[in-house]
Amino acid sequence: MVRYHIEEVFHMEQWLPRQPLILTPTIPLMWTVGWLCTMSAYIILGGQPPSPNQLQDSVLLVSAVILVMNMYNLILIYQRAEKYRNLSPYAPRALLLAIILIISIVLAWGQPKVVLIPSYLNIWVMIFIVLNFLQALLGQFFALLERPQSRRKFASMYWPIVVLCAAGIVTPPSLELHNGWTLPFIIGDCILLIFFIARSWQEIPRILVKVPANNSIIYELLVGINLATIISTVMSGVLFIIFSFISNEISGVSVSFALSPTINGISGLIIGAMQRYNNDYRYGHVKGHPQRYIYCGIFLVIIFIGLGFILRKANNFW
Repeated sequence: MVRYHIEEVFHMEQWLPRQPLILTPTIPLMWTVGWLCTMSAYIILGGQPPSPNQLQDSVLLVSAVILVMNMYNLILIYQRAEKYRNLSPYAPRALLLAIILIISIVLAWGQPKVVLIPSYLNIWVMIFIVLNFLQALLGQFFALLERPQSRRKFASMYWPIVVLCAAGIVTPPSLELHNGWTLPFIIGDCILLIFFIARSWQEIPRILVKVPANNSIIYELLVGINLATIISTVMSGVLFIIFSFISNEISGVSVSFALSPTINGISGLIIGAMQRYNNDYRYGHVKGHPQRYIYCGIFLVIIFIGLGFILRKANNFW
């Protein structure tokens, strides 16, 4: 009986990951910002956000699963505290991550309708986004610490987190206040856009680096989506600023401005994670001309943005 139990535990340890998970700490940030910016775009298109009462139970169920994943990740981190006892930042950051996780749980489960299903940005949603941002950064510190260093420069896991946080905090107020912008607000938005251009330009070679994940069709599609959203973020950001001065009707540009940075951040995180996972991607293999799937990803973004313009025009017509 004891032998059977030992073998069962051994097989379980083989099945469960032994390294801190890469994407798990970023899921709350991806969800919160993704939902918030999507609802902002949906409202611009004339839609009515769904009632939080209808979604609360389902969202709480999903959040419980994500919570279990993050708790398991935290256990993996603390199991390695002895291994990294000579690394001074390890223990304090692990403790900080645990504290942030507890505060996030209290906030999310205390006000699920406000922070888990946000339709607009308020102080509680902003605090929750910042907590998710810190959790994602700390989670990446521990996840990347366990991964072997490579001579190849992989896509950054930190930059998409910054993009998502900025998109969640900056984009919704920009869409609501575009008619009454003050000069400091415009200057701040321009600075962020310039920084996005400069940093994204540095990321492009890292996104296009040759890795085993290139064998995956999904990976190639994500690369195309990421590259396309870099361009759409820059174009929509510039047009958004210009049209705010000369036109009151900027809804089509606003939709792209709301969604492009969010999609860019989420796709960037998945790309970075796939580059680092030791997987042969035997399913969904690319068979010749992988560039075609990158072009397909770019084309999907173009279709997505085009649908936004069409829906807005249709709402105006009816």
